[in-house]
Amino acid sequence: MLTGWTPPFKLDRGLDSQEKRDELLKGRSEAVLADDGVSLISFNSTYIEFVNRSFKIKGMAPTLVSSSICVFVTAIAAWVLSSSIARDATASDVAFGVIVLGSIVIAGWITYWKIFLRHDLFTYSYSPVRFNRKRRMVYFFKEKSGKVVKASWDDSSLYFHIGRGSQNNNLRDIRCHLLDSNGYVTDTFTVGHSTDDELRVREQWEFICRYMESGPEHVVDHPLDGVITLSVKPSWKNCYMWVCFVMGTTLFPFRHLLFPIYGLLTLSRWLTFKTCKEPVWPNKVQAECAIQPNDPHRWPEPEYIGQFANREDVYDRAVERSRLRKRR
Repeated sequence: MLTGWTPPFKLDRGLDSQEKRDELLKGRSEAVLADDGVSLISFNSTYIEFVNRSFKIKGMAPTLVSSSICVFVTAIAAWVLSSSIARDATASDVAFGVIVLGSIVIAGWITYWKIFLRHDLFTYSYSPVRFNRKRRMVYFFKEKSGKVVKASWDDSSLYFHIGRGSQNNNLRDIRCHLLDSNGYVTDTFTVGHSTDDELRVREQWEFICRYMESGPEHVVDHPLDGVITLSVKPSWKNCYMWVCFVMGTTLFPFRHLLFPIYGLLTLSRWLTFKTCKEPVWPNKVQAECAIQPNDPHRWPEPEYIGQFANREDVYDRAVERSRLRKRR
């Protein structure tokens, strides 16, 4: 779940045997549906843009739990100190308590900050990855620094493979290594969300390859498949919709009964986004990715997650796609 944050991706190394076996080839089409995996945020004739895997967990359970623990420990320490003062403890005892408890509290905050919170708070609301079909370039927006790394789609130094989770080995994602002339990894990025279904990863890769190799008109199999589901706007509604999405369809009918959990996760995600800033591509990248007026292949971008699924025809097609997926 926290792969890339804890532990960070390993650099300055060669590709391991698993990464070589799980390579995603750019020129080969697979017998799978083309699907964006609810991670697409822009689609037009010039480029497509995705979020990376960190968007899925941003402000979610790890943030809520770690922040709650830190606040709880701080509150306990404050209560112990105030109780000591109320019992007329000596100044030296109070000072000793402040030093000991203060050290514990500070150490706890620093530990959680270094391990997790620094990746989630006061950074960017998401880290986009852009595939420019016309220039044959891929742009990666770095999570912490906001720097942009770009590489040629056709260059062998851009190595894609199916990545595996560190904490949960069942999780899969699209992972990209940038390799130097000796084949050593110099940087690592992810594209789209992690999932426990490898087929969904291959479907997303098929979506990307069709776009880059065949063009925007050949990406989807049906006109109603050309829909963007994800919205990255940091609204209350989007935060709640995302919590519902992550919690899954099994728990969705019980969302009102489980509102304390849904509500806390929504609040945590919303507050996390409030500490972050929106990523902005440099002017040079924006110029290279300029969209033509009246682009016939530009897909509408939703105001909130799942906006276009409210259309009956889009919903029915999504159900049909789900049936097709189960047959493969």
